[in-house]
Amino acid sequence: MTFKFSNLRGDIFGGTTAAIVALPLALAFGVASGAGPIAGLYGAIIVGFFAAVFGGTATQISGPTGPMVVVFAGVFSAYTDQPELVFTSVMLAGLFMILFGLLRLATISVWSLIR
Repeated sequence: MTFKFSNLRGDIFGGTTAAIVALPLALAFGVASGAGPIAGLYGAIIVGFFAAVFGGTATQISGPTGPMVVVFAGVFSAYTDQPELVFTSVMLAGLFMILFGLLRLATISVWSLIR
């Protein structure tokens, strides 16, 4: 993937728009998960950074999603007194996602396994 300076203006406006839309959502997800709004903000920043660095397409936009709140809220409520376990479980989930990407497991669908 190559960087084109002719796309820089669109990239800046697209990134700014995605950030503006994701900001209140990230804060709300942090509150909903029980970790607090700053945790949601940090999560959105970290996800955006790593998606930009390791992303696979030129038109990729990433941001916080609702299903992760449900998963993280369950982990956080179960281990409120042990934040290191919460951190470890979130990091392991991220490592699994990276591993699955490297192994190209996203190309395998349930439909291809059934046939």
